[in-house]
Amino acid sequence: MSLFQEHLPKDRPASREEEWGFTLWEFIADNWLYLIIILLILGIFLYARISWRKRQNRNKQN
Repeated sequence: MSLFQEHLPKDRPASREEEWGFTLWEFIADNWLYLIIILLILGIFLYARISWRKRQNRNKQN
């Protein structure tokens, strides 16, 4: 009786799904609402920043 296994499976690199557990499209499909909210907050932030700069430039010119 042999205690050692004769044919061990060879190591292979993990596929992207095995490594991360999901694909990019699955992540987007499952979290689309959160992504839209993040984009909306980012848009409001950028709009406020641009309008603040315009207001500051107008005040400097007067």
